Amino acid sequence: VTRCVAVGSGTQALHTAVEALGLGPGDEVITSPYTDPGTIAAILSARALPVLADIDRYSFQVDPDDVERRITKNTKAIMPVHMMGQPADLDRFLQIARKYNLFLIEDACQAHFAKFRGKMLGSIGDIGCFSHQSSKVISCGEGGSIISNNAELMEQCYTVQNHGTSKFGRTETIGPKYRMNEFEGAILLGQLPTAMERHAVRNKNAQYLTSKIKDIPGITPQKLYDGTEEGSFYLYTMNYNKEEYNGVPREKYLKALAAEGVGLSPYIKNGLHKEPWVDNIMGRKEYQQMYGKNRLEEFKQDMACPVCDLVCDEEMVMLWASGPLLGTTDDMDDVINALAKVYENRDQLKSI
Repeated sequence: VTRCVAVGSGTQALHTAVEALGLGPGDEVITSPYTDPGTIAAILSARALPVLADIDRYSFQVDPDDVERRITKNTKAIMPVHMMGQPADLDRFLQIARKYNLFLIEDACQAHFAKFRGKMLGSIGDIGCFSHQSSKVISCGEGGSIISNNAELMEQCYTVQNHGTSKFGRTETIGPKYRMNEFEGAILLGQLPTAMERHAVRNKNAQYLTSKIKDIPGITPQKLYDGTEEGSFYLYTMNYNKEEYNGVPREKYLKALAAEGVGLSPYIKNGLHKEPWVDNIMGRKEYQQMYGKNRLEEFKQDMACPVCDLVCDEEMVMLWASGPLLGTTDDMDDVINALAKVYENRDQLKSI
């Protein structure tokens, strides 16, 4: 891509993209329940309806089969989230987008510099969005950016985020003021010369961790899809199987690791399908007028995402990787040795 529009946050980037594509009241966008609330906030801000599809148990990415099942005559876009900085199943999502003539919006807010089949994430769908919030691998405290190979679409993004005013100075549409300030931009630009160096270190250390962790029973590194070449490794994530640990719940497993100096944690407590926003929009007169009570009732009843529930409640564990993965091989060995030690002493975990 040759152009980027900078905005104030990843949520603003996604909202700008949704508006620039002309999505709004009456339209549906299918995305993941296993993500930051900013993903659905962007859709709701355009008064479109975020339809949540279940996820894959081992990749933590939104499941293409469930996405396809939830397509209706009102579906206008799919918004896969590249979770933990790894590519979603883009081969399938590109196929689905072509089959149903849908926009493909890449939520790459966690996936800076990750590559899929030779292309950077964010440059593969119709439009891609990034976050530069404080925890991200390239950050300015708060910030976001938008990229696309479609020059006309990028002009529309510029206009939307510039309170509807085009580069010609004409107020052409309704839009918020989402412009990134110069201070944030300077912080981001200052990181670019060394960003790929850090990216390479994270990938090297992540590959080392994966090569060792795969030999430890009951803990499985995040599944990657065919075509994945490099990850961002915003987070390093694993699937915990309590059956390999005598049924010990995840909380006790994490407590044992913390005692060994390794801090792992779940990602989010609940999927977004279990949060109160669902009832909130159903009670709003504007949504009742835009979608009708029958569609909203149908929307709520078809909200079940059992795999997401299992992952949230019992299985997913993560290392905040953007910092730790810049460490040494000895640092990685400390993590591996702690994981191995806890497994070797699994019979004692119930007493914790």
